[in-house]
Order: sequence, then structure tokens, then C-alpha cells
Amino acid sequence: MQIPEHQIEEIRSSTDIVDLISGFVQLRKRGRNFIGLCPFHNEKTPSFTVSPEKQIYHCFGCHAGGNSFKFLMEYKNISFVESVQELAENLGIKLEENSAPNTEEKSEFEELYEINVIAAKYFSNNLLKSTGGEIARNYFKDRKIKTKTNTTFGLGYALPEWDSLLHHLTESKVNLQKAKDIGLIDEKDKGGFYDKYRGRTIFPIFSPNGRVIGFGGRVMNKEEKTAKYINSPESKIYSKRKTLYGLFHSKDEVRRLDKAILVEGYMDVISLSQSGVKNVVASSGTALTEEQVLLLSRFTKNIVVNFDSDLAGQKAATRSIEVLLKNGFDVKLISLPNGEDPDSYINKFGTEEFNKQVENAKDFLEFQTEQFYNAGVFDDSKKSAEAIRELVKYVALIEDELKRNILIKTISTKFQLREKLLEKELDSVLELNKKKDSKVEFRNEKKNAKSIEVLQGDTESNSSFQFEKELIKLMLEGSEEIIENILDYIHPDDFKNKTFNQIATTIEKCYQKNDITTSAIVGSILDEATKTTALSLTLGEEIISDKWNKKKDDVDKIGLNHLQKTKDIVRKYRLLMIDSQIKSNDHKMVVAENENEEMKLLRENMELTLQRKMILDGEGNSDLI
Repeated sequence: MQIPEHQIEEIRSSTDIVDLISGFVQLRKRGRNFIGLCPFHNEKTPSFTVSPEKQIYHCFGCHAGGNSFKFLMEYKNISFVESVQELAENLGIKLEENSAPNTEEKSEFEELYEINVIAAKYFSNNLLKSTGGEIARNYFKDRKIKTKTNTTFGLGYALPEWDSLLHHLTESKVNLQKAKDIGLIDEKDKGGFYDKYRGRTIFPIFSPNGRVIGFGGRVMNKEEKTAKYINSPESKIYSKRKTLYGLFHSKDEVRRLDKAILVEGYMDVISLSQSGVKNVVASSGTALTEEQVLLLSRFTKNIVVNFDSDLAGQKAATRSIEVLLKNGFDVKLISLPNGEDPDSYINKFGTEEFNKQVENAKDFLEFQTEQFYNAGVFDDSKKSAEAIRELVKYVALIEDELKRNILIKTISTKFQLREKLLEKELDSVLELNKKKDSKVEFRNEKKNAKSIEVLQGDTESNSSFQFEKELIKLMLEGSEEIIENILDYIHPDDFKNKTFNQIATTIEKCYQKNDITTSAIVGSILDEATKTTALSLTLGEEIISDKWNKKKDDVDKIGLNHLQKTKDIVRKYRLLMIDSQIKSNDHKMVVAENENEEMKLLRENMELTLQRKMILDGEGNSDLI
């Protein structure tokens, strides 16, 4: 679906970005902006800034930023078109369709999604109808998976031939290079392509809103010397670190019960869901990531972790505790008996017994203590001390002070230790964590500052860089009069710094389209590094205008001062460029090979000197004086 540009602009300008983001992030007002904890990375000190006037957001920690469309795309892992559709629905705007694409970037996402849909339907048809799919049908039948469940989760089968999917994609007129980019096919050494998934059951991976973003494939032939599972690579539409398998199917039940069950594999999710335990998601065999936890936190803060009872599974569960506690989750764990996984357990003992396991889940402290006992840690006094310190470290991850105190009492009672002793240990860990957090924040601040320093290093003159930075910041304020005063005398190509040149060029294009709001300018910058620089400049600490801290009655007066500052900077920058050119010509005259070349440079310097005098006298630009 292609949406007309005028409707995209209508939706963007009608959306209040503060209202939008407040639905997902707790914001508080600070000065002219709003701040909160960034939803895209874990932090304890707010670095996430939202500007109601400019209708943009920016995190000075992880550098996420953009306008309303970008926020929804990043937060919900959806395409540009989907973000426009959602905002349009919120605003009650009925969308028109346009055959012309909006931008190459926007249409590419839709194309990648469509390629995955074509592949998913093909795999599903193989499983349900093809003769070759009988091996996969028997596999799922043996695993007690019903046909209806196959359809619900979009399960499929990849035929063992090397070019089965390739032929289908070719017939469907799919861009094969893009199919390779998202991992459906691969390239031969001598040219051409071949199927990546062959002889495997297929598990489509969905985004939280139901788009097919990737695939997992399990090999059917046990004798084949290949990986048991292969998965889609990282792509523009799929990031393993940001994806939880089954969330699309379970999110409503997770919200309703205010609880999620975390398991390891695809089949665990499918079997539990088929048996009526629908609030289940999987980390797909990877250690739980910060991004996955942030994603899940949109639906609940209560979780029951159930990883396999083998050593690898228990280690994965232990690692998960830390990241969950850091993000404010109430964590409980279950360890199924006799080496069972959720899939095998629920098929053997039924839903009721599995639900009892969930109801009797142990809190993280009890679980970890049991792990230490099973490992014989408490048989040794030195190891016992280290184990208790480990338990205190977990407690220190919890933000809620009351919860921390209750858990310290629990440890004190359990191990017959003085509470004061444990509190002292806790304070030491909290202080250490605080220092670590401060170091991370300091590194983020340095990284943010470094991005500007790197830009500065690209210019021949520090003075030139400073003027260009000020001019860009002024134009990003979104004032038509200010932009006119700059562009009337300074062309984007005059900016020596490449990044500033790109931003100025974008501003000029937006000015020509009569849309110079900061949100429109930032949204039009396609290069992410350039966009980050623009956001840092317009929402950074070095904001030029102080009008936002003044009373409304003073705004007009301050606006005039702001304009005068613009004129003054333009004037000085023009003089700087003239002086730089005169200096360059002087050098060229020294090494000139003939009199004609020397006279030409001399005349140019005379003209430049006259221009300089006119600017100083106000004759060449009376508005600047």
C-alpha cells in the first residue's frame, strides 16, 4: 500500500508526539521538553528527550531518535506504512491509496515483508498438501501437533531439492537478491542461487503485530551432517535480539493474565499453546536479551521462566534472572522433573499438571539457592560465603527498596546470618552498581560528544566548523525567517563539513516544499548517522535560544534577538569564507606559473576585498547590520 505524501504530512502534523510516546513511556516535563527512561535500552537516569515544539524525540544514551512514525516503527517493530496506518486510525483519518511509492526506503520494507509472505505460503502449502511434505506431516503428528495448530502458527516444510523455493520465487517475480538478503536463498560460488532451507520443517517468526519477519528450520534427516536448526539472518526487518517467538499469538493472553511463561524452543510454545497455556513465549534458544525483555515489558512485568533442566538450560535460566530483575520484573522459575521440557511434559501429564508447576513456581532467590545446594556449594564455608554474596548481588538489581529489604530478611533467616551484615554487603553492591552505571552514562555522554568532535576533525578550520554548527542548529529551530536569512546568503554546498552539508541540503529541500518543521526535516534525513547528529544538535544541551524558559509575553522580543543572532552569524561566516579564499589566492599567487594566472587571482582578491568592505559597511547586505 502506498499512501499519498499529503496524507503522510497531514498525519504527522496532526499527531502530538508527547501524547503518543506517553502511552508507552512515563514522561515528565523539564524545561521546554519532556524526559523519561529510554524504551530502547536499559537505563536508570533519563536520557530520553521528547520535544513537543519540534515533534521529535532523541535518546542521548543509545542515539535512537526521529519523529512519530519512527517511534512507532522502532517501538513496535513495524514498517513505515504500518506506523502511518496506526496513527491515521488514532486520528480518525481515512487513508487514500497512491500507486506511486513514497520513498525507496519505505517501499523496500514492504517488499521484504511480501517476499516472506510468499515463502511462508509456499512452505505451508508443502506441509499441508504436497506429496513431499508427508515426512513433515508425520513428524508433527508424532509430536501430537494438530492440523489446526499447524495453520495457526503457519508451520511449513521446505522440500529437499536445491532449487524448489528458488523456482517458486522466480515464478512469483521476486527480487532474488533481496530474497538472499533475508536468508531464504544463498548464492553459489560460480553464480546463481540455491535454497537455504532444504528438507526442514519451517517455523515462521512473526513480529508482535503479525508480520512474517523470519524463519526457523529444523532438519528432518537425522543422518544429514548439518545444523539441527538454522534461522534467518539479521536483516532490515528481523533482529533476533529484539524478537520473542510466539509473542504475536500470546500477547493478548499475557496482558489478560498479567503473566508470561518464558520457554526455550518453538515446539515448547506450540505444544503449550495447543494445550491451552497460551501466555507463552520463547527466546528461541538464545540467552535472554535486554531488547527482548524491554519488548515483553510492554505486556507484563510478571514472568515464569522455564528452561530445560540440563546444565545449559539452568545456566540460561540463571542469566535470564539478572536481565529480568534489572528491568523490574517479578521473576519466578520452574524446573520440570526427569529432564522433561514443556513440550514433552504437557503431552505426558496434561495441562492441569503443567499449570500446577506454574502455580508452584519458586521465586528467583529460592531457585538460585536450590541450584547452589544441588551443586554442593554449601558444603564448603568459603564457597558458601561467595554463594550468599551472589544472592545479595541479585537482590541489589531490584529497584524497589521495600522488596530488597524483605529479600535480605529472607536470606538472613534462611542462613541464620545477622541482617546488619547482609545490609552492609548489599550497600557495597549497590554502591558498586551505582559507579558502574555512572561509568556507562559517562561513556554515553562522551560518545555523544565524540560524534561532534569527529565531525569537527573533518574540517580545515575549527572556526568554520563552529559557525557551520551554529547555522545548522539555527535552521533546525524550524523558523522560516531564520532559514531564509541563511539560505539567501549561504548555499548548502558552502558547508565544508560533509554531515552539515547533508543536513543543510535536506533543510533546503524541505524549505522548497514549504515544510520546515523540525519533525519533517529529521524525518527526511535517510542516513542514520546524519540524523543522529541533527537530533543531538537540536535537542542537545547547547540549544541556542533561551526563549523556551521565558514567559509567553517575552517570546516575540526574544525571537527578534534570535533572528539578530542569525544575521550576525551569517555575516561573520561570510567574512570568514572571504578571508579564507583571499588567503588561498595569496598562496596560489606565490606559486603561479605565469603573469596571467597571477593577475587573475589578484583581480579576484580585489573583488573579494570589495565584497568584504560592503558586508562590513552593510551595503552588500543591509539586513545583516
